[in-house]
Amino acid sequence: MIIFCILAFLLFTINLPALALDWNDKEWASCPRTVEGIWISDNPDSMKRKTLNIQKKRINLTLNGDGQVLFTGNAFIEKEKFVEMVLESITKEKEVFIKLRPHMVQTSLDSENRVDCRIKVFRFNSHANAKFDKYSSWDINQLKRN
Repeated sequence: MIIFCILAFLLFTINLPALALDWNDKEWASCPRTVEGIWISDNPDSMKRKTLNIQKKRINLTLNGDGQVLFTGNAFIEKEKFVEMVLESITKEKEVFIKLRPHMVQTSLDSENRVDCRIKVFRFNSHANAKFDKYSSWDINQLKRN
């Protein structure tokens, strides 16, 4: 009984690091080396699916339904596993802090064996929250196929 209690205690107190996909991992090799592209929210049930359009020095966050740009930014920083962005609302009332990381690569079982690349998009309400990874929400986005 004592051994069981010790093992249970160790199991719940030891924090193991979570393994996450990295931009340089071999699994990600079939996906773009940069985060540039059009990334569409992967939630098919959502009426307000968001699109993240990332070009060289320009980022736009839009709603798919009407194409209205909600937030825009002009630079991003690559830090280890994450790409960080600061977006400002079009009305200049609010800023959103975003971090992106590779999430998953999946090969379609169709005749073309296409690869679906997905990123995880973390949203933060403030720079301080982003610094300490206290995200307010997250979403999975898929790279739009041409």
